[in-house]
Amino acid sequence: MVDSKLYKEWFVMAQKDIRSAEILFEYDADYGIVGFHCQQAVEKYLKGYLLLQMGMLQEGHSLLRLCKKASTYESRFKDYVKDCTFLNTFYIETRYPAEDPLVVEQEDAQECLRIAKSIIEFVRVRVDTKNE
Repeated sequence: MVDSKLYKEWFVMAQKDIRSAEILFEYDADYGIVGFHCQQAVEKYLKGYLLLQMGMLQEGHSLLRLCKKASTYESRFKDYVKDCTFLNTFYIETRYPAEDPLVVEQEDAQECLRIAKSIIEFVRVRVDTKNE
């Protein structure tokens, strides 16, 4: 079993991702990278949450899979399935050259930030409640 406090380290790293996304968005940087950092922040929060619940680290990068796994511990995670599917788009498509590249508009990046912050807050509340 993994040290139960290790989940907090995942949250610390996720906070770096969400802060990076906010700074990049504020300065009109590449919106695809904003989406990528949002995806990463949510991935790390979901992995941290599952680490706390299960005592073991989950492999993979699919937010959809992680969200569904988290819903076995808290059914309201199912409310985020559509949002996780949207954020998944930014994991690979924004990092590598493509013949038909993903075009990410400011509104898309703004939606990524909204979703990421919402999921992060949802996880924080669940973790705080568990640790009371």
